Amino acid sequence: MKAWQYLVTVVLGAACLILALAVIKTGKANQGLQTELQRQQMDINNAQRVMQMGNSILQDMGFVATRNEKMHKLLGDNGWNIQVQATPPAATGTTSPKKAVTQ
Repeated sequence: MKAWQYLVTVVLGAACLILALAVIKTGKANQGLQTELQRQQMDINNAQRVMQMGNSILQDMGFVATRNEKMHKLLGDNGWNIQVQATPPAATGTTSPKKAVTQ
C-alpha cells in the first residue's frame, strides 16, 4: 500500500467516524424533541377532556338553574345567561324546557 492510499483510507475512516457520531447526536436530539411533543399532545388531550367535562357540568348547572333560583342567581352573578326554550311536544304530548347557558 502506498502512502497516499493509506492517507486517503485514514481520512475516509475518520470522516465516517465523525459522521456516525453526528448521526447519533442528532438522533438523540430528535428523540428528546419527540418525547416533548408527545407530552404536549397529552396535555392538549387532557385540556380537551376537561373542557368537555366543564361544558357538561355547566349545562347541568343551567338545567338546575331553571328550577332553582339560587343556582340561577349564582350563574347570573358570574356572567352566565340562562335562557329557557320550550321544545316541540314529544311523542307523549308533553313539553320539556330546553336549557341554553351562554356567557
